[in-house]
Amino acid sequence: MLVLDFALLSKASAKTAPARLTGIQHATRINNLVAYTRMLNTTNPKNKEIKDIKIQTGITKKRMDEESNPKSKLKLERGKRPRGRPPKKDSKTSLINGKNISTLLDHYDTPSSYLDYAASRSSPLKPTSSVFVGNLYELQVKAFLEQSFKIRSTLHQGGSNDKGIDINAIWNPVDIFSKDTKSNKNDSKESPKYEIVNSKKIKPLVSRLKKTLKLFVQCKCFDSSKIDPKLIREIKGSCQEYFSKNGNSAVFMIASTNGFTKIGREDFDKAPIPLIYAEFSKPRLIDVKIPYKIESWDMCRLEGMSLNPMASALFKDLNWVKFSNKVTS
Repeated sequence: MLVLDFALLSKASAKTAPARLTGIQHATRINNLVAYTRMLNTTNPKNKEIKDIKIQTGITKKRMDEESNPKSKLKLERGKRPRGRPPKKDSKTSLINGKNISTLLDHYDTPSSYLDYAASRSSPLKPTSSVFVGNLYELQVKAFLEQSFKIRSTLHQGGSNDKGIDINAIWNPVDIFSKDTKSNKNDSKESPKYEIVNSKKIKPLVSRLKKTLKLFVQCKCFDSSKIDPKLIREIKGSCQEYFSKNGNSAVFMIASTNGFTKIGREDFDKAPIPLIYAEFSKPRLIDVKIPYKIESWDMCRLEGMSLNPMASALFKDLNWVKFSNKVTS
């Protein structure tokens, strides 16, 4: 941009030009125009461009003053929001037992990975705490069901917000429960398509085209408590919506270290949904010197299994008792 300086002559010099060019300057920055605002017709501009230039020069000057002041620059840097993606983390992260700590902190789905996670914390979890033992119990139950019950698409979602469901998976009981030989002798007799239990109709699994079920599991690692009516009500409430929409296409398993109270067992049998009770022993620490090694723990084992009438009707003609005796021996 060029800035032209003109000198106005008096009226006495009529023979000469009324104005004379006295200088030409080159404006390197737009805020240089601030010094020459006296030359602009700001009282009655012919167009809006002159007015806009003056406004822009004022803003630019203020911005330059802020940049020259180190305190204001520091203030801008602190209040400035970062844009774009966050910087990548350093790939050089420490390892525990050959495993990345960041991966352990994000996810654990096996007993061994949970022990690695507990040891990798800045303040390691106490192996005697109820939270530690409870999480380890859930993962050991999950590992047992995956190995013996052949469950798949397993999702462990234990925690304070699990809504009463610690594990959910897909399960095909027909693949693991052998058919009852006693019922096979009566195959010639026509059996009813539906069983009536607690005033509800339920179709046995062997008579269905789709043999797979949705399995919900809730784990209770009690010290001395037992399953009471309150817990049964919570279980019915947690999966009521699913059963109302999908019918008896799922079964709910309660994995616990202890049995039932008297009324708790009555409510278990009267429940309008298929329920399975699986008694698993509590995990026990053998070697206190190395508590974060899987070899230092006596894993939980299945000690017994029972079904409520709804689940028994669902598994009709399947020898689940024989399977239970096999895995508990």
